[in-house]
Amino acid sequence: MKKIFTTLSVAFFVVSQISAQNQSRHAILTNYVSSQAIKSLPIVIDESASTETPKRKCGNTTVDAKYEEAFQEMILKNQQFANGKKASVVYNIPIIFHVIHTGQAVGTGYNLSLTQINSQITRLNADYRKLNSDFSTYVTQSGLSSLAADCEITFCAAKVSPTGAVLAEPGVDRILVSSKGWTNPPYTALSSYLQNTVKASSSWDPTKYFNVWVTDMGTGPGAVLGYAQFPTIPSNTLSPVSDMYGQGGAANTDGVVVNYLNLGVSGSANAPYNMGRTLTHESGHWLGLLHIWGDDGTACTGSDYTTDTPNQGSENYTCPTINGAVVTDGCTAASPGVNYQNYMDYSDDKCMVMFTAGQKARIQAVMANCVRRASLNTSTVCTVPNGVDEQVSNIEMTIFPNPTNGEINVTVDLLNTQDFTISVINTLGQTVKEVKQTQSNGGTVKIDLSSNSAGVYFVLLKSKTLSKTKRIILQ
Repeated sequence: MKKIFTTLSVAFFVVSQISAQNQSRHAILTNYVSSQAIKSLPIVIDESASTETPKRKCGNTTVDAKYEEAFQEMILKNQQFANGKKASVVYNIPIIFHVIHTGQAVGTGYNLSLTQINSQITRLNADYRKLNSDFSTYVTQSGLSSLAADCEITFCAAKVSPTGAVLAEPGVDRILVSSKGWTNPPYTALSSYLQNTVKASSSWDPTKYFNVWVTDMGTGPGAVLGYAQFPTIPSNTLSPVSDMYGQGGAANTDGVVVNYLNLGVSGSANAPYNMGRTLTHESGHWLGLLHIWGDDGTACTGSDYTTDTPNQGSENYTCPTINGAVVTDGCTAASPGVNYQNYMDYSDDKCMVMFTAGQKARIQAVMANCVRRASLNTSTVCTVPNGVDEQVSNIEMTIFPNPTNGEINVTVDLLNTQDFTISVINTLGQTVKEVKQTQSNGGTVKIDLSSNSAGVYFVLLKSKTLSKTKRIILQ
């Protein structure tokens, strides 16, 4: 494959020998070491948003060889600890989408709708818990399906801001460019401006939030769909490894950037990257995964340091014309073939459908040991504190029972007769039940939630001038 080489400098790392393909898609902030020699590793630049059918590309950066040595030691320690546990751990990651816009109405242009953002959270949860319904359509070989793993990672929309304010739209931070004094997008991926001005001045505490910036990074050949910051390996993992020798990056740039044209499964999402797999892929890098072919051109010597992914000569593009067809190459010449269905390849979204058990081991090691990742599991920003009330002086609302097994009684007491609405809202910000009252000063309303999934919900009482919110738990 013909490569074009260029050089790129970014504040916290130096990218050298960046390979690119016309109408590219991807890259990753990381490095790898082969069994014989140090080789350049994925960085995280991503996916092209060209108006023509795009391909992905990958940039490479050379870093200290001790990084992967430390990573492997971290995995070993985590597996030894896991072997002594009686139950597996499902890690929870609060996510916040910083939607960067220039004044468009919500749901148009850069200013993506809440529905589109929620579709991305739903996709992440399906992919990382192996609940995606398209798995069996594209993985028909037993030799590959047996490798597939539930990574035991869940994502939830953040409900409160760093100041403690309840977010009007869970998981969403809409940023008007002019309010920050920024120049208008598009921004160049990995540029100093995007890294050190846009990201650095809008990041939320990365020990509590998984930051995802959604912006325009261009639409022509060479434009990218997204990039990620690799996790920092703890300095005590293998002396003297500290901060991945610069690969981890600064706290205020930690997270993922995604092109607004390739987020979620609705709205502005453009085919063939319109099924939310760009963020699944980039989150994989953010959680410590490398590209499955080892970023070694067309050789068979590169490695993703995951023993169960088949050896692969280079990245795969598009999808086979026959769903689930076997694809082979010079590195894996027999069935079941290469794992083009893996989220860490470059295939189109529709046939990216699995992680392997080895990849899960890397992810779990990161979540258990890398400080900024591990702290996310104890973050409380996906729940609203008890007693969160707004404008409560002229309004009273009590809910019984709470927790509930299905039915709740909501008692409302208003000083004045007025119209009001009682809404029950899930953690994605979606209204699951709603009761409207006309010219009333209150009373008791029964709401049946028995058909809804167990979890945390919010009951919102709202009129034209007053509102009050309470949290309930459905068992």
